[in-house]
Amino acid sequence: MNPTPEHPELDRLSADLGGLLGRIGLAPAAERPERRDRIDIRFAAAAARHPVRIAASDPEEQATYLELNWLAGEIARKLAGRTGPGSAVAVRARRSCTAAGALVGVLRSGAAALPLEPGHHAGLQEFLTRDAGAGVVISDTGLLRDEIPVAKAGPFVIATRAVTGVRRGLPPDAAFLALPSGGDPGRALSVRPVSHGEVLAWVDSIVPLLDTGPEGVWTSFHSPGLDLGMREMWGPLLSGGRAVVVDRDTGADPRQFAELLEDQEVTVLTQLPSGLARLTGAAARGTTLPALRHVLLADEPVEERVPAAWKASGIAPCAVLWEVSGSPTVL
Repeated sequence: MNPTPEHPELDRLSADLGGLLGRIGLAPAAERPERRDRIDIRFAAAAARHPVRIAASDPEEQATYLELNWLAGEIARKLAGRTGPGSAVAVRARRSCTAAGALVGVLRSGAAALPLEPGHHAGLQEFLTRDAGAGVVISDTGLLRDEIPVAKAGPFVIATRAVTGVRRGLPPDAAFLALPSGGDPGRALSVRPVSHGEVLAWVDSIVPLLDTGPEGVWTSFHSPGLDLGMREMWGPLLSGGRAVVVDRDTGADPRQFAELLEDQEVTVLTQLPSGLARLTGAAARGTTLPALRHVLLADEPVEERVPAAWKASGIAPCAVLWEVSGSPTVL
Protein backbone atom coordinates (compact mmCIF):
# COMPACT_ATOMS: atom_id res chain seq x y z
CA MET A 1 0.00 0.00 0.00
CA ASN A 2 1.45 3.35 -0.96
CA PRO A 3 2.40 5.73 1.88
CA THR A 4 0.41 8.96 1.78
CA PRO A 5 1.89 11.24 4.46
CA GLU A 6 0.15 14.30 3.02
CA HIS A 7 -3.26 12.62 2.94
CA PRO A 8 -3.69 10.42 6.04
CA GLU A 9 -7.41 10.09 5.31
CA LEU A 10 -6.54 8.15 2.16
CA ASP A 11 -4.49 5.70 4.22
CA ARG A 12 -7.47 5.15 6.52
CA LEU A 13 -9.83 4.65 3.58
CA SER A 14 -7.39 2.31 1.91
CA ALA A 15 -7.00 0.33 5.13
CA ASP A 16 -10.80 0.03 5.41
CA LEU A 17 -10.93 -1.21 1.83
CA GLY A 18 -8.14 -3.66 2.55
CA GLY A 19 -10.08 -5.05 5.51
CA LEU A 20 -13.15 -5.46 3.35
CA LEU A 21 -11.18 -7.33 0.72
CA GLY A 22 -9.75 -9.61 3.39
CA ARG A 23 -13.23 -10.51 4.58
CA ILE A 24 -14.30 -11.54 1.07
CA GLY A 25 -11.24 -13.67 0.46
CA LEU A 26 -8.65 -11.29 -1.01
CA ALA A 27 -5.21 -10.33 0.22
CA PRO A 28 -4.52 -6.74 -1.00
CA ALA A 29 -0.83 -6.90 -0.15
CA ALA A 30 -0.24 -10.09 -2.09
CA GLU A 31 1.26 -10.11 -5.56
CA ARG A 32 -2.03 -11.41 -6.98
CA PRO A 33 -5.53 -11.72 -5.52
CA GLU A 34 -6.49 -15.16 -4.29
CA ARG A 35 -9.75 -14.91 -6.22
CA ARG A 36 -9.55 -13.99 -9.89
CA ASP A 37 -13.10 -14.57 -10.99
CA ARG A 38 -14.36 -10.98 -11.25
CA ILE A 39 -12.98 -7.82 -12.79
CA ASP A 40 -14.52 -5.55 -10.14
CA ILE A 41 -12.92 -7.56 -7.31
CA ARG A 42 -9.55 -7.44 -9.04
CA PHE A 43 -9.88 -3.68 -9.53
CA ALA A 44 -10.75 -3.21 -5.85
CA ALA A 45 -7.58 -5.09 -4.95
CA ALA A 46 -5.52 -2.83 -7.23
CA ALA A 47 -7.12 0.24 -5.62
CA ALA A 48 -6.24 -1.08 -2.17
CA ARG A 49 -2.60 -1.53 -3.15
CA HIS A 50 -2.21 1.73 -5.08
CA PRO A 51 -4.85 4.19 -3.80
CA VAL A 52 -3.17 7.45 -4.83
CA ARG A 53 -1.47 6.22 -7.98
CA ILE A 54 -2.88 7.64 -11.23
CA ALA A 55 -5.08 4.96 -12.78
CA ALA A 56 -6.18 6.82 -15.90
CA SER A 57 -5.53 10.15 -17.58
CA ASP A 58 -7.12 11.98 -20.50
CA PRO A 59 -6.27 15.29 -22.20
CA GLU A 60 -8.16 17.26 -19.53
CA GLU A 61 -7.80 15.46 -16.21
CA GLN A 62 -6.64 12.35 -14.38
CA ALA A 63 -8.06 10.01 -11.74
CA THR A 64 -6.41 7.92 -9.05
CA TYR A 65 -7.30 4.34 -8.29
CA LEU A 66 -9.07 5.46 -5.12
CA GLU A 67 -11.12 8.08 -6.97
CA LEU A 68 -12.24 5.54 -9.58
CA ASN A 69 -13.05 3.07 -6.83
CA TRP A 70 -15.16 5.70 -5.03
CA LEU A 71 -17.01 6.46 -8.27
CA ALA A 72 -17.61 2.75 -8.91
CA GLY A 73 -18.97 2.31 -5.40
CA GLU A 74 -21.33 5.27 -5.76
CA ILE A 75 -22.65 3.98 -9.08
CA ALA A 76 -23.12 0.45 -7.69
CA ARG A 77 -25.09 1.83 -4.71
CA LYS A 78 -27.39 3.84 -6.98
CA LEU A 79 -27.94 0.84 -9.25
CA ALA A 80 -29.05 -1.29 -6.29
CA GLY A 81 -32.61 -2.47 -6.82
CA ARG A 82 -32.58 -1.38 -10.45
CA THR A 83 -30.36 -4.10 -11.90
CA GLY A 84 -28.35 -7.17 -10.91
CA PRO A 85 -26.98 -10.54 -12.09
CA GLY A 86 -28.37 -11.68 -15.42
CA SER A 87 -29.20 -8.15 -16.57
CA ALA A 88 -27.39 -5.51 -18.61
CA VAL A 89 -26.66 -1.82 -18.12
CA ALA A 90 -25.73 0.38 -21.08
CA VAL A 91 -22.77 2.72 -20.46
CA ARG A 92 -22.56 5.69 -22.83
CA ALA A 93 -19.28 7.30 -21.79
CA ARG A 94 -16.99 9.74 -23.53
CA ARG A 95 -13.32 8.85 -23.81
CA SER A 96 -12.27 10.05 -20.38
CA CYS A 97 -10.38 8.97 -17.29
CA THR A 98 -13.67 8.26 -15.47
CA ALA A 99 -15.18 5.82 -18.01
CA ALA A 100 -13.54 2.82 -16.31
CA GLY A 101 -15.11 3.80 -12.97
CA ALA A 102 -18.58 3.62 -14.53
CA LEU A 103 -17.88 0.17 -15.98
CA VAL A 104 -16.54 -1.14 -12.66
CA GLY A 105 -19.62 0.26 -10.92
CA VAL A 106 -21.92 -1.71 -13.23
CA LEU A 107 -19.92 -4.90 -12.65
CA ARG A 108 -20.00 -4.30 -8.89
CA SER A 109 -23.80 -4.19 -9.07
CA GLY A 110 -23.71 -7.71 -10.52
CA ALA A 111 -24.88 -6.70 -13.99
CA ALA A 112 -23.06 -6.88 -17.31
CA ALA A 113 -22.00 -3.65 -19.03
CA LEU A 114 -22.87 -2.73 -22.61
CA PRO A 115 -20.36 -0.01 -23.64
CA LEU A 116 -21.82 2.41 -26.18
CA GLU A 117 -19.97 4.94 -28.33
CA PRO A 118 -21.55 8.40 -27.88
CA GLY A 119 -20.68 9.25 -31.47
CA HIS A 120 -22.72 6.39 -32.90
CA HIS A 121 -26.11 7.14 -34.46
CA ALA A 122 -28.96 7.18 -31.93
CA GLY A 123 -30.78 4.46 -33.87
CA LEU A 124 -27.77 2.15 -33.64
CA GLN A 125 -27.43 2.78 -29.91
CA GLU A 126 -31.10 1.99 -29.40
CA PHE A 127 -30.76 -1.19 -31.48
CA LEU A 128 -27.83 -2.42 -29.37
CA THR A 129 -29.54 -1.46 -26.11
CA ARG A 130 -32.71 -3.35 -27.08
CA ASP A 131 -30.65 -6.34 -28.18
CA ALA A 132 -28.98 -6.43 -24.76
CA GLY A 133 -32.28 -5.96 -22.94
CA ALA A 134 -30.80 -3.09 -20.94
CA GLY A 135 -33.35 -1.27 -18.80
CA VAL A 136 -30.81 1.11 -17.27
CA VAL A 137 -28.42 3.54 -18.99
CA ILE A 138 -25.45 5.40 -17.51
CA SER A 139 -24.31 8.42 -19.51
CA ASP A 140 -21.98 11.42 -19.26
CA THR A 141 -22.94 12.70 -22.74
CA GLY A 142 -26.68 13.27 -22.47
CA LEU A 143 -29.71 11.02 -22.79
CA LEU A 144 -31.67 9.72 -25.75
CA ARG A 145 -35.44 9.62 -26.12
CA ASP A 146 -37.30 7.41 -23.65
CA GLU A 147 -34.37 7.55 -21.19
CA ILE A 148 -35.63 8.93 -17.86
CA PRO A 149 -33.02 10.27 -15.39
CA VAL A 150 -33.34 8.84 -11.88
CA ALA A 151 -29.96 9.49 -10.18
CA LYS A 152 -26.54 11.06 -10.59
CA ALA A 153 -23.08 9.75 -9.68
CA GLY A 154 -20.04 11.91 -10.36
CA PRO A 155 -20.21 13.06 -14.00
CA PHE A 156 -22.72 10.31 -14.88
CA VAL A 157 -26.50 10.36 -15.05
CA ILE A 158 -28.32 7.11 -14.36
CA ALA A 159 -31.52 6.70 -16.38
CA THR A 160 -34.15 4.02 -16.87
CA ARG A 161 -35.73 3.01 -20.14
CA ALA A 162 -38.52 0.68 -21.20
CA VAL A 163 -37.26 -2.78 -22.12
CA THR A 164 -38.95 -3.70 -25.38
CA GLY A 165 -36.74 -6.63 -26.27
CA VAL A 166 -35.55 -8.70 -23.31
CA ARG A 167 -32.35 -10.61 -23.89
CA ARG A 168 -32.96 -14.17 -22.74
CA GLY A 169 -30.35 -16.36 -21.09
CA LEU A 170 -27.69 -13.75 -20.33
CA PRO A 171 -24.93 -15.80 -18.64
CA PRO A 172 -24.56 -15.02 -14.92
CA ASP A 173 -20.78 -14.60 -15.34
CA ALA A 174 -21.12 -12.09 -18.20
CA ALA A 175 -19.04 -8.95 -17.63
CA PHE A 176 -19.56 -7.15 -20.94
CA LEU A 177 -21.73 -7.35 -23.99
CA ALA A 178 -19.23 -6.87 -26.80
CA LEU A 179 -20.17 -4.78 -29.81
CA PRO A 180 -20.32 -6.42 -33.26
CA SER A 181 -16.81 -6.22 -34.73
CA GLY A 182 -17.48 -6.70 -38.44
CA GLY A 183 -19.74 -5.32 -41.13
CA ASP A 184 -22.66 -3.02 -40.33
CA PRO A 185 -23.40 -3.32 -36.57
CA GLY A 186 -27.07 -2.55 -37.22
CA ARG A 187 -27.75 -5.49 -39.51
CA ALA A 188 -28.71 -8.80 -37.96
CA LEU A 189 -25.73 -8.76 -35.61
CA SER A 190 -26.08 -9.22 -31.88
CA VAL A 191 -23.99 -8.14 -28.94
CA ARG A 192 -21.82 -10.97 -27.61
CA PRO A 193 -21.46 -11.85 -23.92
CA VAL A 194 -17.87 -11.74 -22.64
CA SER A 195 -17.27 -13.32 -19.24
CA HIS A 196 -15.14 -12.03 -16.38
CA GLY A 197 -13.00 -15.13 -16.84
CA GLU A 198 -12.24 -14.38 -20.50
CA VAL A 199 -10.95 -10.89 -19.71
CA LEU A 200 -8.98 -12.01 -16.65
CA ALA A 201 -7.45 -14.96 -18.48
CA TRP A 202 -6.05 -12.59 -21.10
CA VAL A 203 -4.73 -10.17 -18.45
CA ASP A 204 -3.16 -13.01 -16.47
CA SER A 205 -1.44 -14.37 -19.55
CA ILE A 206 -0.17 -11.15 -21.13
CA VAL A 207 0.92 -9.05 -18.12
CA PRO A 208 3.57 -11.55 -16.92
CA LEU A 209 4.64 -12.21 -20.51
CA LEU A 210 5.31 -8.50 -21.03
CA ASP A 211 6.93 -8.24 -17.59
CA THR A 212 4.84 -5.16 -16.88
CA GLY A 213 2.81 -4.06 -13.88
CA PRO A 214 2.43 -0.88 -11.83
CA GLU A 215 5.13 0.82 -13.90
CA GLY A 216 3.26 0.10 -17.14
CA VAL A 217 1.69 2.94 -19.15
CA TRP A 218 -0.82 1.69 -21.72
CA THR A 219 -2.80 3.52 -24.38
CA SER A 220 -6.60 3.23 -24.23
CA PHE A 221 -8.14 4.26 -27.53
CA HIS A 222 -10.42 1.57 -28.94
CA SER A 223 -13.99 1.10 -27.72
CA PRO A 224 -14.18 -0.84 -24.42
CA GLY A 225 -16.95 -2.83 -26.08
CA LEU A 226 -14.46 -4.38 -28.52
CA ASP A 227 -11.93 -7.07 -27.61
CA LEU A 228 -9.07 -4.72 -28.45
CA GLY A 229 -10.48 -2.00 -26.22
CA MET A 230 -11.09 -4.37 -23.31
CA ARG A 231 -7.50 -5.53 -23.43
CA GLU A 232 -5.96 -2.06 -23.45
CA MET A 233 -8.25 -0.87 -20.64
CA TRP A 234 -8.02 -3.78 -18.21
CA GLY A 235 -4.39 -4.69 -18.88
CA PRO A 236 -3.15 -1.62 -16.97
CA LEU A 237 -6.06 -1.12 -14.55
CA LEU A 238 -5.93 -4.65 -13.14
CA SER A 239 -2.14 -4.64 -12.79
CA GLY A 240 -1.70 -1.26 -11.10
CA GLY A 241 -0.55 0.54 -14.25
CA ARG A 242 -1.85 3.70 -15.93
CA ALA A 243 -4.21 3.96 -18.88
CA VAL A 244 -3.64 6.96 -21.16
CA VAL A 245 -7.00 7.69 -22.77
CA VAL A 246 -6.58 8.79 -26.38
CA ASP A 247 -9.28 11.08 -27.78
CA ARG A 248 -10.64 10.55 -31.29
CA ASP A 249 -8.94 13.57 -32.85
CA THR A 250 -5.51 12.58 -31.53
CA GLY A 251 -5.99 8.96 -32.49
CA ALA A 252 -6.93 9.94 -36.03
CA ASP A 253 -3.79 12.04 -36.53
CA PRO A 254 -0.68 9.79 -36.58
CA ARG A 255 1.68 12.69 -35.84
CA GLN A 256 -0.32 13.87 -32.82
CA PHE A 257 -0.69 10.27 -31.67
CA ALA A 258 3.08 9.73 -31.87
CA GLU A 259 3.67 12.94 -29.90
CA LEU A 260 1.23 11.77 -27.21
CA LEU A 261 3.06 8.43 -26.93
CA GLU A 262 6.32 10.33 -26.51
CA ASP A 263 4.99 12.91 -24.00
CA GLN A 264 3.24 10.31 -21.81
CA GLU A 265 6.15 7.84 -22.02
CA VAL A 266 3.81 5.03 -23.04
CA THR A 267 5.30 1.56 -22.55
CA VAL A 268 2.54 -0.64 -24.06
CA LEU A 269 0.76 0.30 -27.29
CA THR A 270 -2.22 -1.64 -28.65
CA GLN A 271 -2.93 -1.16 -32.35
CA LEU A 272 -4.56 -2.49 -35.44
CA PRO A 273 -1.83 -3.37 -37.97
CA SER A 274 -3.23 -0.68 -40.31
CA GLY A 275 -2.94 1.85 -37.48
CA LEU A 276 0.67 0.87 -36.87
CA ALA A 277 1.43 1.42 -40.55
CA ARG A 278 0.11 4.99 -40.31
CA LEU A 279 2.08 5.59 -37.12
CA THR A 280 5.24 4.37 -38.84
CA GLY A 281 4.74 7.06 -41.48
CA ALA A 282 4.58 9.70 -38.74
CA ALA A 283 7.79 8.32 -37.26
CA ALA A 284 9.58 8.99 -40.50
CA ARG A 285 9.11 12.67 -39.73
CA GLY A 286 11.24 12.60 -36.60
CA THR A 287 9.32 11.23 -33.58
CA THR A 288 11.09 8.67 -31.38
CA LEU A 289 9.61 6.57 -28.57
CA PRO A 290 12.43 5.40 -26.29
CA ALA A 291 10.02 4.44 -23.47
CA LEU A 292 7.91 2.08 -25.61
CA ARG A 293 8.54 -1.57 -24.75
CA HIS A 294 5.71 -3.51 -26.39
CA VAL A 295 3.39 -3.10 -29.38
CA LEU A 296 0.38 -5.43 -29.39
CA LEU A 297 -1.23 -6.02 -32.79
CA ALA A 298 -4.65 -7.65 -33.15
CA ASP A 299 -7.95 -7.89 -35.02
CA GLU A 300 -6.48 -7.64 -38.54
CA PRO A 301 -4.11 -9.82 -40.57
CA VAL A 302 -0.52 -8.63 -40.14
CA GLU A 303 1.10 -8.05 -43.52
CA GLU A 304 4.82 -8.77 -43.52
CA ARG A 305 5.69 -5.25 -44.63
CA VAL A 306 4.09 -3.65 -41.54
CA PRO A 307 6.50 -4.96 -38.85
CA ALA A 308 9.41 -4.66 -41.29
CA ALA A 309 8.70 -0.97 -41.92
CA TRP A 310 8.22 -0.31 -38.19
CA LYS A 311 11.54 -1.86 -37.28
CA ALA A 312 13.34 -0.09 -40.12
CA SER A 313 11.96 3.29 -38.99
CA GLY A 314 13.80 3.13 -35.66
CA ILE A 315 10.87 4.87 -33.94
CA ALA A 316 11.03 2.59 -30.88
CA PRO A 317 14.35 0.75 -30.68
CA CYS A 318 13.44 -1.09 -27.45
CA ALA A 319 9.93 -2.20 -28.44
CA VAL A 320 8.93 -5.80 -29.14
CA LEU A 321 6.12 -6.40 -31.65
CA TRP A 322 3.50 -8.99 -30.73
CA GLU A 323 0.59 -10.50 -32.61
CA VAL A 324 -2.04 -11.17 -29.92
CA SER A 325 -5.21 -12.13 -31.79
CA GLY A 326 -4.56 -15.72 -30.71
CA SER A 327 -1.66 -17.02 -28.67
CA PRO A 328 0.82 -14.14 -28.30
CA THR A 329 3.56 -14.37 -30.91
CA VAL A 330 6.65 -12.21 -31.33
CA LEU A 331 6.93 -10.76 -34.83
